[in-house]
Amino acid sequence: MTPGEQSLSHTATRHDHRHAQFTTHEKTHAVLRLLKGESVDALSQELGASTGRIERWKESFVAAGSAELAKRTDVSSKSWVAKHAGSIWQWMWLLLALVAVIGILVVFMQRGGQE
Repeated sequence: MTPGEQSLSHTATRHDHRHAQFTTHEKTHAVLRLLKGESVDALSQELGASTGRIERWKESFVAAGSAELAKRTDVSSKSWVAKHAGSIWQWMWLLLALVAVIGILVVFMQRGGQE
């Protein structure tokens, strides 16, 4: 039995009725055990919480994780634009300067050929 499982076993004896308060750590650990394949019925018995309650913890956990992943995807795409906006402007100015220099060279070359 892992230390986390021992703490949940200890918690189960402490929380022997259906309306017990569980810490965030206890809920998270229970959900992770559930996601690893443990039976919701076994967790329910061990913790003294209904299967519906444990399923709600899992749904909340997964929804929060999905929301965080979606948020991070949007942030990274915006940060790429913000991170590269300065270099894009630098390249545009360099291109403009090169076009101007080429234009000046063309004018001088045309004048040189007329003499």
